[in-house]
Amino acid sequence: YDNFKAELKIAFEPPQSEFRARAEFLKLRQGRFDLHSYAQRARYLVSSIVDEPIDVPTQVVTFMTGLNDGPIRNQLFREYPKTLEEAISRAMQEEFSIKQAKFQGFPSRPPRQSNVVHDGPEPMDISYISTPGNERPHNDGKCFRCGKSGHFARNCKVSLPDRQTAQGSRSNNYGRSNGRRFDRSQRSKNGNDQ
Repeated sequence: YDNFKAELKIAFEPPQSEFRARAEFLKLRQGRFDLHSYAQRARYLVSSIVDEPIDVPTQVVTFMTGLNDGPIRNQLFREYPKTLEEAISRAMQEEFSIKQAKFQGFPSRPPRQSNVVHDGPEPMDISYISTPGNERPHNDGKCFRCGKSGHFARNCKVSLPDRQTAQGSRSNNYGRSNGRRFDRSQRSKNGNDQ
């Protein structure tokens, strides 16, 4: 049986796989992985080292030092578990406790303050502050062309000459005549009749 097992290893196992698994386990870090994935990877690497297994204290220390800095790692270093499985289960319990505390302990929205009469200045509610990108010009529902409410400028039926009278004299003519709209009554006043 041992011969058969050795031949299977030679045929299907990549060369130096235990050496690679040992090296990968010793430099294993949690990084961006969640705790469960990190623990599964550590278990897999330890189980793939069969001929000369890593001693248990080294397994525990390697797992604990590979964890991201935070409350889980701190708690494990306080307790110092004896086996890798104990370290993994304690880490999972600690993660669960932290998630429960965050979920139950902190509501998503802070409670509203009761109407308390203050002697000094009234506290400011910053939720009403508008940012420059959020502001829209207020036109009170009036048309930009004629200034009347009830419709938009794109639907305004006021023509160009009517708009000028509706808006008042907002033109830039400053007393100049309107070019071709110069009628005979204005000519006689100016002394240009022929």
